[in-house]
Amino acid sequence: MNYLDAIIFGIVEGITEFLPISSTGHLMLTAQLLGLGQTEFIKTFEIAIQLGAILSVVVLYWRELLVNMEIAKRVIAAFLPTAVLGLLLYKIIKRYLLASTTVVLWSLLLGGIFLIIFEIIHSRREERIDDLASIPYPSCLLIGLFQSISMVPEYRGLRLRSWAV
Repeated sequence: MNYLDAIIFGIVEGITEFLPISSTGHLMLTAQLLGLGQTEFIKTFEIAIQLGAILSVVVLYWRELLVNMEIAKRVIAAFLPTAVLGLLLYKIIKRYLLASTTVVLWSLLLGGIFLIIFEIIHSRREERIDDLASIPYPSCLLIGLFQSISMVPEYRGLRLRSWAV
């Protein structure tokens, strides 16, 4: 990997991290297109630049997460299903889902179709919850359960971002 490759990775991560698409899937495909493959270094680099994007969210929303305990509790509740399933299925995810370009491409296609259908169905809903602290806990767990689909690269786009709960 050279500096140009790193810049390209940074641009791909910057564009895809905050969109409802898979930054991980796109980084994996970027490595393939640049002829870099999925070496341990590339995987570590992908994690490092994604950590930067995650930390930017923490920096942006630290006050809401630390001051408003109701939001913090709901974020933890939404995180639990993914954490449990991730720990239980780690080896399967790593070996079969994250190592296959075919899985990534199909996930991008099916995830995109799912997001379009979901948006069409739910764009007409009148009732929305705009305050995170008022999301019911069962909804937080359901969001977390759906977030666990993010273990397949494309489905990382299904985040708390704009779901009408």
